[in-house]
Amino acid sequence: MASIKQRLKQGELVVGTFISEVRNPNVAYMLAQAGFDFFILDNEHGSFSVETVSNMVAAARGSGVEVIVRIPEIRRETILKPLDSGAAGLLVPQVNTPEQAREVVCHAKYPPFGNRGAALRRAHSLYGRPNAAEYLAKANEQTFLAVQAESREAIANIDRIAAIEGIDCIFCGPFDLSVSLGIPGQVTHPIEVEAIDTMLAACRNAAKAAGILMFDAATLKPWIEKGIRFACYSSDVNMLADAAMKAVEELKHGQTRTDTD
Repeated sequence: MASIKQRLKQGELVVGTFISEVRNPNVAYMLAQAGFDFFILDNEHGSFSVETVSNMVAAARGSGVEVIVRIPEIRRETILKPLDSGAAGLLVPQVNTPEQAREVVCHAKYPPFGNRGAALRRAHSLYGRPNAAEYLAKANEQTFLAVQAESREAIANIDRIAAIEGIDCIFCGPFDLSVSLGIPGQVTHPIEVEAIDTMLAACRNAAKAAGILMFDAATLKPWIEKGIRFACYSSDVNMLADAAMKAVEELKHGQTRTDTD
């Protein structure tokens, strides 16, 4: 099966979701049954330990769903450990400058493209004994790196960020972007739409994938039609809470009356 990185290079649409609260590794199999291509393990707003991330990644690698880990910040340790656990890639928040994007690549790629520490007999290599030169080159090619554009500064620098070699995807954080633009929560506001369109144009010019998170299909689909290919729909919290609320509302207040009532 082709990886999401390969599929995105071919212009395919891949659909995922965010997991920030569910800690049972079996959630990967549930998402696979639902048809998701990937999920993002959110360690920016979530509070997963290093061990939990490792366990979730290990389970997912046998499920057919790829795991992207959203790290809390750009730092060597936060980048290295999820990749050593076998994550398919990373989503990095608050990347506002090309210098920050280069730092991500430096920590995530092995030499000569970066300075990732090499410990080859780990989960990412399935504890095998790979040929070092071949494995490092293969890992550099396969590791997926997405950076988030979620501020005025990021949009102002978007062409230079998209041009950084090693970055595969620019991902819009629509809520944080709306806050930065002075229209908090208005993710369909014309100012926000214009900013995301600017991001999309930069991705097209640099031959990079564009991604976004939206919490309902009606809002997400127009962006897919515009060219978003790394599409994130909702999250564990929202899907569970919304489905539960809808069911309770229907059961308590939406009963259908019969002719005998």
